[in-house]
Amino acid sequence: METEKRLVKKLGGSEAAVSIFWYYRRLMAMRPGEIIWRLRRMLWQCAARILHNRWERQYQNNFTDSENVIDKIEFYGLADIKPGDVPQDWIKSTIAVAEELLQNRSDCLALRRIDLGKEINWNREYKRGINTPLQFGPWMNYRDTTSYGDFKYFWELPRLQHLIILSKAYYLTGKEKYAEETIKQVESFVKQSPYLLGVNWIMPMEASIRLISISWVTAFLKEYLRRDKRTCSLIENIVRTHVDYVAKNFSAYSSANNHLIAEAAGVFIASTCFSQLDRMNKHRRNTYDILCREIGHQFYPDGVNKEQTTHYHIACYDCFLLAGLLGKNNGVGFPAEYWKTLEKAADFVWALANNDNSIPQIGDSDDGRMTVLSETKTSEVQSLLATASVLFDRPDFKATAKYFDETSFWLLGKKGKSMFEMMLPVSKPNTASVKFEEGGYYILHNNRTVLVKLIFDCGPLGFGSIAAHGHADSLSFILYAYGLEFFTDPGTYTYISDSPYRDYFRSTAAHNTIVIDGLNQSQIEGPFLWTQKADSFVKEWVSNEHYDKVAGWHNGYHRLHDPVTHRRVIKFEKKQEIITLDDYLEMKSSHKIEQYFHLAPSCDVENTNNNIWKITKAGRKIELIIDNKLNCRVYTGSENPICGWFSCSYDRKQPIHTIVCYGTFRGNQHFTTNIRLAV
Repeated sequence: METEKRLVKKLGGSEAAVSIFWYYRRLMAMRPGEIIWRLRRMLWQCAARILHNRWERQYQNNFTDSENVIDKIEFYGLADIKPGDVPQDWIKSTIAVAEELLQNRSDCLALRRIDLGKEINWNREYKRGINTPLQFGPWMNYRDTTSYGDFKYFWELPRLQHLIILSKAYYLTGKEKYAEETIKQVESFVKQSPYLLGVNWIMPMEASIRLISISWVTAFLKEYLRRDKRTCSLIENIVRTHVDYVAKNFSAYSSANNHLIAEAAGVFIASTCFSQLDRMNKHRRNTYDILCREIGHQFYPDGVNKEQTTHYHIACYDCFLLAGLLGKNNGVGFPAEYWKTLEKAADFVWALANNDNSIPQIGDSDDGRMTVLSETKTSEVQSLLATASVLFDRPDFKATAKYFDETSFWLLGKKGKSMFEMMLPVSKPNTASVKFEEGGYYILHNNRTVLVKLIFDCGPLGFGSIAAHGHADSLSFILYAYGLEFFTDPGTYTYISDSPYRDYFRSTAAHNTIVIDGLNQSQIEGPFLWTQKADSFVKEWVSNEHYDKVAGWHNGYHRLHDPVTHRRVIKFEKKQEIITLDDYLEMKSSHKIEQYFHLAPSCDVENTNNNIWKITKAGRKIELIIDNKLNCRVYTGSENPICGWFSCSYDRKQPIHTIVCYGTFRGNQHFTTNIRLAV
């Protein structure tokens, strides 16, 4: 890394030099096929840069008659839902948020109730107050924070997901003010974001998420649009420009992760809803093939998403689900293996879920959702399991979900709600220990005096050659006791490349594992790029009524001059309710060793006797007993070094206690840590 930094400095250290350098580094990680694909896409962009005005005029011709707008489409469960079928508390929540939106007040990631002004500026980064330029979108450097700010903020509102809420308010109340405001904002967006100009035309995935939003908006406003041919023409223009743009720029190779799934799902949904438009049947067939192929390519056979992040696991699941359900409703059946994979993916979420329907934050998360159908603070996990319980006839999913939420209602309709209510949930809680071998997650479980769940991570770094959203978390663990989280994964916090927190939150030091010589297990080369990736291996897995045991190792530090192998064995004695961590380091020379324990928010910690630490949360206590060979210190919200932080959502962080055990040792080492649960 130091050599590379010197090279960047030699190039002048300018933004252009840095961009060229990182593009070069990424180019070196590409296969020949990807290089050819990128060249072809660049040629399309060159043509688009010259001809986009002519293309835009062509899209404004041959508009469809207003009475044909998605009239023949069975749009999820909407066909059999009348306003009187919707519970009053859901309607009240919709109206409350819609009234705020009428005043141009909205939430945007960490910003709450921001005033968007008399007219929304669709090219504005509202956090830093930056108006982004109206340049050729595909060539804009959105990671230039000085010129553009945080790209998550200038992309959030243009996803148009808040317009789903406004249009739903019209559907539920019949009040035209909600439809009028929706159309007013659609017109404003089209005016401020001309075809291929501005930040809203940088990323095909963002255009595809807009397609999903526009499809829901059109469905909710269908009765109103029958009388408004001009708006129908406007919507058709959005659909045609967006579908063609995404279809010409599908992600591929190292970029073909969750982006490709979102792109294919958005185009499939739009081309199904607006099938009367030219070439839509072709786009639907193409994206159908992509989705059928990619569901097996991006999920392991055990149901774990290959991105190795819980957030993108759910995001990809939602994309496949939205496409699959709409296809099923309209005579486009997806194969049985497609649905089998979705059930396994739901199984993984169910295994991770706690009593409050939360799951740990493993890997990257940006809080993005594929569609927003509810204003209530329903957990995505709860919604996923409620829907999956009906689709796959899984009473165990229902027992965890507990109730049928609004999102599930709009997707499955009254029939789905009735099936959920008639299903008899299992009475036994989910306490079975389970392995997800391909994904690399092992869940040690017990339901005796202390309800215990330990999640052990011994899987790949991430998906594909760049592992964009993975974290260097091999052999890390997360621990719940009494239904409370005690040892946590600190999350993501930010995607901003020039923030030191971007690298911290995905570093090895931000996870409950061991760091050698202050280095990450895998090497960070860019904000979404890893090289020299650690491989992880499980040597043993035993689970019975007396104890669970898992043993794994990784080769991330084999790249050192003196290679180091880290092996970790975790044994959970169920009757005694004691967890033992045995860490083995195979090495010859002297190395600095650091062992990290990140305590969940609201945990208090007290050093009671030498290396014995009492951890308390909500009146419950556990003990952490550190190996006496190690020294210990506690960091809480430290800026230098960065340590002791937790992020519950994008762009939010809070101090937590992190216990760091350290020492310098030569030759093979063995450290034993005990966690006493019933204190």
